[in-house]
Amino acid sequence: MDMGATQSGSELEGRRVLVIEDDQVSGAITAAALGGHGASVEIVRTGSAAIERVAVGAIHAVVCDVGLPDMDGLRVAREFREACPGVAIVMLTGDTTFQTAVEAIRAGADDYLSKPVAPRRLLDVVAAVLERRESLAVRQTVLAVGAHPDDVEIGCGGLLLAHAASGDTITVLTLSQGARGGEPSLRGRESRRAAERLGAELVLCDLEDTAMEVGRTTIDPIADAIGATGATIVYTHTNQDVHQDHRAVHRATLVAAREVPRVFAYQAPSSSVDFAPTRFMDIERYLDAKIALIDCYSTQADRPYLEHDLLRATARYWARFARNTRYVEPLEVLREAASQPASLAGQGDLAHA
Repeated sequence: MDMGATQSGSELEGRRVLVIEDDQVSGAITAAALGGHGASVEIVRTGSAAIERVAVGAIHAVVCDVGLPDMDGLRVAREFREACPGVAIVMLTGDTTFQTAVEAIRAGADDYLSKPVAPRRLLDVVAAVLERRESLAVRQTVLAVGAHPDDVEIGCGGLLLAHAASGDTITVLTLSQGARGGEPSLRGRESRRAAERLGAELVLCDLEDTAMEVGRTTIDPIADAIGATGATIVYTHTNQDVHQDHRAVHRATLVAAREVPRVFAYQAPSSSVDFAPTRFMDIERYLDAKIALIDCYSTQADRPYLEHDLLRATARYWARFARNTRYVEPLEVLREAASQPASLAGQGDLAHA
């Protein structure tokens, strides 16, 4: 039973697709059909592996077999629909009964195809449900600004993962290569690895570590990134910080982002007790993936502030100011247009003080 309209000649350039298929041959055929038209395709063989992939985000579409060896594919669809509301989901099955189709749609699938399915038909359906999802979604363009590699991931990595899960476009701007904290080439490589895992574009500058000042050298790269991306949300350092680079980047961002409707400041390990957040973002389902992002910075593994138990404890502490969650990232509001939606990530995960 095919429940989607065809869209001949559709292309999937730049789309990330997760294929969940235990049969190796079927998985390869599906990946070839989608990858041959521009999609970046990842294949997993089990439902449990797919569910582990949920929190990582940065997936635009899921093609899932109903019959998986370890669990019902419908459960996998429900997990993705809850965690990633904007993702397009297409279910595949050898069961042609109407009841299975109904169950797939109830589980959150956008469409349902009976196997075997022609590659062209699969491509058309995936493209069509992506188009429908994207036409309904309110996408944000996010710019996260940090002075050094790993600043952004520590301060708002969970929130960026939530943005990715909602299909938002993310750019990470890192103004120095952190030469005071390690070999710049290695730290740059780590930054690229983290950005790739997040599904973000990375802009890596080479300002002098520990010597940043508020002026054109800091303002211009931020303004250029805002202009290039059309950012609607900017995250940056708080001014309540004992690190001079963080304070300089905060002030430079305020100048560069003066026309951006929403600007927020995140906490860093060097933030002072004067850091005063009034937004508390639920990152419970993304905390493990945030820690995995931070683990990309292996040259910094000996830093006490990157120990997993401290990262968890910090997120747990801020959750006392929120509702119905165990882990939170706190934000200071620097600017927030009154007409904008309450949820920064488009998922209803915003809690007020």
